[in-house]
Amino acid sequence: MTFRTALLGATASLLFASSALADDHTQKSWYVSLGAGLNWIGDDAYLTYEAGDVYPGDAFFYGNGYVIAGAVGRDFGTNWRVELEAAFRGNDVDRQCPLMAPCFDANYDVSEFSQMINVIYDVPVADRWEVSVGAGLGGNLVTVGQYLLQDIDDYVFAAQVLAQVSYRLNERTKLFADYRHMEMGDPMMRDPASPDLALELEKADTSLMLGLRYDLQRDAAPKIEEPKPEKPVVEAPRQFIVFFGFNKSNLTPEAMRVVADAAEAAKKHGSAAIAIVGHTDTSGSTGYNMALSMRRSQAVKDSLIAHGIDGAMISTAGRGETELMVSTGDGVKEPQNRRATIDLK
Repeated sequence: MTFRTALLGATASLLFASSALADDHTQKSWYVSLGAGLNWIGDDAYLTYEAGDVYPGDAFFYGNGYVIAGAVGRDFGTNWRVELEAAFRGNDVDRQCPLMAPCFDANYDVSEFSQMINVIYDVPVADRWEVSVGAGLGGNLVTVGQYLLQDIDDYVFAAQVLAQVSYRLNERTKLFADYRHMEMGDPMMRDPASPDLALELEKADTSLMLGLRYDLQRDAAPKIEEPKPEKPVVEAPRQFIVFFGFNKSNLTPEAMRVVADAAEAAKKHGSAAIAIVGHTDTSGSTGYNMALSMRRSQAVKDSLIAHGIDGAMISTAGRGETELMVSTGDGVKEPQNRRATIDLK
């Protein structure tokens, strides 16, 4: 397998892998880049074709040249980038050495204008540093200037591999150093003055560049999930109060609703025990009031049992007029003191 075949295969594989990026939903951004540097062309031979015959050609010896490359690309936010690149290269031909004659100084140059679709993979290696590898496919217009006093050219298929080291200067700008090697089909250029004569070059380019890459949009600020306000925890009521009429121990409709609420709360929150304490006001004798408070607590217990509460978990007690809700003198009829409390435990 030739190097050129391997290069084309690797480039095609990278382009195929990039197709999976279309469905990615991470942050993406557009960028532009511009770089310049040195370009070298190997000392290559060429073949001449005349009236269908092929002759071994001369050898070209090139001087150091230059390269300028610009690109517009898309960063997919997953280490992958795809870009459209245009590059211009120029090299002088210093000497030409015919096969059977002495070498002589040449006075023409070789220029190239390439267009590539590059697929690049970035690997962060430090806080601001990253290394990248990639490959590209495209075309290259090769022109030999002032060859036999006129320009001759050909457009050929080309492929390249590249490697980069970049340093992030700020949020949107990176400085990069770039190595590229480009292989291409052999340009075939016909001499207009001699229709039967054609020149076929066998060449490849190696470039070193420095450049800048600039993101056209700022990175989106990371989304900060604000904590959702917690719903206030509403504790279930643990005490219910049932009020009675004067000298009464039967439950009023309102009192029966309070007992029903207490029974529902006990079932819902799994109370282990329920304590009921009866009370009276200061009207009446102490002994009578003690007995009345006991009847009131028993009435509440009976109602809880009727609502499905196990009687074994209910305790009852009476305090008479000893624990007043509203302090009064003796013999005072105070509605708030005529009560029974239900405590869920």
